[in-house]
Amino acid sequence: MGAGVRQLWIAVFLFLLAGCHSGLQESGLLRVGLAQMPITLDPRFATDAASVRVQELIHRGLLKLDDSFNVKGDLAERWEHPEPLLWRFYLRSGINFSDGSGVDAADVVATLSAVLDAKLASPLKAGFASIASITAEGDDVVVIRLNKPDASLLTHLNLGILPSSIAHASHQAHRTIGCGPFKLGSWTESALTLVRVGSAKDSRASVTAIRFYSVKDPVTRILKLKRGELDFVQNDLPPHLLPYIREQSELSIQTRPSTTFSYIGLNMQDKILKDVRVRRALALALDRNKLKKALFSGLPELAETVLIPGHWASTPLAMLPFDLAQAGRLLDKAGLPRDKDGVRFAINYRTSTDPTRLRLTTAIAAMWQKIGVQVSIESLEWGGFYARIKRGDFQVFSLSWVGIADPDIYRWILHSDMWPPKGSNRGRYSDPQMDEWLDAAAEATTQEERKEIYANVQQKMRDDMVYIPLWYDPVIAVSGPRISGFKPKPDGSLRGLMSVVLTEARE
Repeated sequence: MGAGVRQLWIAVFLFLLAGCHSGLQESGLLRVGLAQMPITLDPRFATDAASVRVQELIHRGLLKLDDSFNVKGDLAERWEHPEPLLWRFYLRSGINFSDGSGVDAADVVATLSAVLDAKLASPLKAGFASIASITAEGDDVVVIRLNKPDASLLTHLNLGILPSSIAHASHQAHRTIGCGPFKLGSWTESALTLVRVGSAKDSRASVTAIRFYSVKDPVTRILKLKRGELDFVQNDLPPHLLPYIREQSELSIQTRPSTTFSYIGLNMQDKILKDVRVRRALALALDRNKLKKALFSGLPELAETVLIPGHWASTPLAMLPFDLAQAGRLLDKAGLPRDKDGVRFAINYRTSTDPTRLRLTTAIAAMWQKIGVQVSIESLEWGGFYARIKRGDFQVFSLSWVGIADPDIYRWILHSDMWPPKGSNRGRYSDPQMDEWLDAAAEATTQEERKEIYANVQQKMRDDMVYIPLWYDPVIAVSGPRISGFKPKPDGSLRGLMSVVLTEARE
């Protein structure tokens, strides 16, 4: 379908649906459209994006992360690290749960202990595996003792804290009590409503409630925004819809690079791809600027490593160039000349059946063909595709790492001890120097030390071309005329909705 025909279809569809009556505006009610509703509001079990985004409006953790992913105090006012295996956290006073009970150290101990309890089967347990014990010293001090140094522990302590009375209860997806600015008002088949807790009301904000609606179709989501039935949507919008959104004077669109890193994965054990010259040639043959403009409206920001540039541990690297001539020379040196048909070698490229992924894979294959690489594309349903990638059954594939906050991601995807099924080093990369750096970073005691080590890790990852970087997917936030003051976060968080200003739209 051509771009002009597609835009015409969108316009006609929107016009036909425009006869639908507008949703009634309620003063102080912010209406948000989601492609998928949350699965759970229980912080011990929230792993899908919708659940994480909604529950963080209800709950607070010991710590939180700023836009550069530095650790800041949340329930904890301050903390100490007097010994390599000891952390002591001092809680703020005067913080209450939505039921009126006060937050104290016993609640923190109960919540973290529950996540570590094998009987509860929390999917977040692995993030706290280094904890040996958690105890309370009075009502306002939490002591965590470790069984081994863990530089990533603080990042995981943004876990929402529950009252001790329910912290060990079984999974309660639709019922919860938190100490955040909002509490659960109602959850029906059609909507989920959060109500601002009176004592937490920000005098600068005019949002007293947030109602989330499930609107799977992106065109319908934008229509409802245009007609005033919704006030806000974020992400899950196809690129071809963005030009239409920009043309609507009543809608405001904001974008910024996200923490979702898109990349091409390579099998380091493959007889062809194990040669770094081949991997580098494939990278040089990609015109990433052309790809992002043609397929994603130019929105993604090109990536050179996993962490976004604003992350405290990110290291600036020279931009990977587009150079077909150099790519060809590298393949010649690797002993892979063109045959009489111009083909050097053939590879299999696995992808899912997602239309956007298929278009990207097809475009990449066409670019590689110019350097004599014949690509066979194999598209599989998501379950089958992902199962094969996890067990290393591939030559080449493309995927994304989503929501990267802690630089320990490099250990997860590069360390030789993290070959599947233990970790996500799916390309089976192995290098003793890399392992040594990653082990040292995991036990480093200061952020400065970690940053220095990760600078080496990121440069070597590039030199060895373990992954071919593509870009950081954009956060796309679209606001209706009633909302102002929202600023998108790189992790896609909706916390900014807590302080936006609502005004009644003009007729």
